[in-house]
Amino acid sequence: MTQVDVNPETMARAERLVHLTQRVLDGETTIKAELDLKAEELETMYAVAYNQYVNKKYPEALQAFTLLLYFDPLEYKYLLGVGGCVQMIGQYEMASLAYLHASAVNQSAPLPFLYMAECLLKLKDREGARGALERAVNLSGDTPAWAACRNQAEAMLENLKS
Repeated sequence: MTQVDVNPETMARAERLVHLTQRVLDGETTIKAELDLKAEELETMYAVAYNQYVNKKYPEALQAFTLLLYFDPLEYKYLLGVGGCVQMIGQYEMASLAYLHASAVNQSAPLPFLYMAECLLKLKDREGARGALERAVNLSGDTPAWAACRNQAEAMLENLKS
């Protein structure tokens, strides 16, 4: 291995970045906190990502949602955004993983399981899809806000029977 001369300022900066990375990985801080990002700034970035998604600019939206996840890796809607983008570009296995992560972050939400089932059906995993749909129905319960999700999951379950 060849030794490379690095100026002291660059070396000090690299050491600070290594230290910061370790603190982030140890859960002591977040990039969001270190950059002092405000909620309004993240919401603006989310709006940009969401608009790209709505306008079917999935690769661009994926980049924006991924960047948002660097700032807040446990934000449910960012995970759904990543899942939606990769689902729309046909990466169903990756989308299923994003939805699984979203379901771990928000354990009472049925939507990740509904979307995961769509991906699993594309992957020809009918049993996995059935399980995900049953979970979506159970989590939806009788909650009016989740009625559309429940109805869609029940209809998809019915289609799996045929």
